[in-house]
Amino acid sequence: MKLIYALLILMPFTGYSQFEIGTSSITFTDTDRGREVETFIYYPADAAGADVSLADGLFPVISVGHGFLMTYESYQYIWEHYVPLGYIVILPNTETAVPVSHGDFGKDLSFVIHALLAENEIESSPFFGHVSPHSALVGHSMGGGASILAAAEDASITTIVTFAAAETDPSAIAAASSINQPSLTFAGENDCVAPPADHQEPMYANHNDCKGYVLITGGSHCQFANSNFICELGELACPGDGISESEQHAAVLEILTPWLQAYLKIDYAAWEAVVALEGAGDNYDFSLACSENAPVLSVNSSANSVELVYPNPSNGVVTIPLNYQTKNYRILTLDGRIVQAGVIGAQLDFSVLKNGMYVLQIETEGGVVLMQRLVREG
Repeated sequence: MKLIYALLILMPFTGYSQFEIGTSSITFTDTDRGREVETFIYYPADAAGADVSLADGLFPVISVGHGFLMTYESYQYIWEHYVPLGYIVILPNTETAVPVSHGDFGKDLSFVIHALLAENEIESSPFFGHVSPHSALVGHSMGGGASILAAAEDASITTIVTFAAAETDPSAIAAASSINQPSLTFAGENDCVAPPADHQEPMYANHNDCKGYVLITGGSHCQFANSNFICELGELACPGDGISESEQHAAVLEILTPWLQAYLKIDYAAWEAVVALEGAGDNYDFSLACSENAPVLSVNSSANSVELVYPNPSNGVVTIPLNYQTKNYRILTLDGRIVQAGVIGAQLDFSVLKNGMYVLQIETEGGVVLMQRLVREG
């Protein structure tokens, strides 16, 4: 019943539009470290294939960190789910063999986000004008611990999500106390590789607000990824009476999808869906700890929906009241895609967009975001 309620909340904003999956690979160079970072990229496109053109729109970035002795290929379910929903999924394929450097891997995870944002500004790049400034670090096992190290050093990351995060060197448990971004921690009840009590629970305890903790009932360490022989060798001694891989993935995506929609697409209906899922689900226990000043909670979609611009409907050019000028703004489609963003002036010109209905969001003081439905016609 909770899932049905959550889907009903999301429906007005997410719609049913699906993108095809484009693929690319780029080896970015981190000149500060003299390091080559091989990166595999999956992105929204109008036609599936390698190096095809991106679909119209600005898309948030999800940087995925793999587990110990694993590679990017083990996270297919992540890109297959999120790219069609309008996200760019990037997977640095470094630190895949021993010895490993957790610190370098964490830096790789955040570096590739900034590298892709740089591509957004290069006219000759296929990603020119398509990369949203909102980003998430998503890491599994070693990659989860490395994601925490990265987020502790990079405040520009919007949110962090970890799957069965493992302690690292330097310590991810200690670094978690420096994280101010909203965080979502997943743990598996049957995980004996990185037991929650020794790894995810102390990390979560050290995180600052806003944060969520998900314990997957019967969940294993390796099933946060797609089937991987090397990972599964490491959990042969773990309890074997848990849920299936598909059930574990479904439990993850049920909570993670509205969480990313809320934070990466500033979708307050999605946040209501997150809150609605708190408690015990079919295969999880989900608890949420957010102060009243948490970014998503600082605004209510109905209370803050006001008339910000006029005329509305318009032919694509509207006048902005003085008190909203010089603020950051974004325009989203009703399915949550960011199609225009920047700093607002005395007028806002969105005439390049097709006729239809959009959502205008303007950021004001204290992290509050005001919203208005925007109609382009004529």
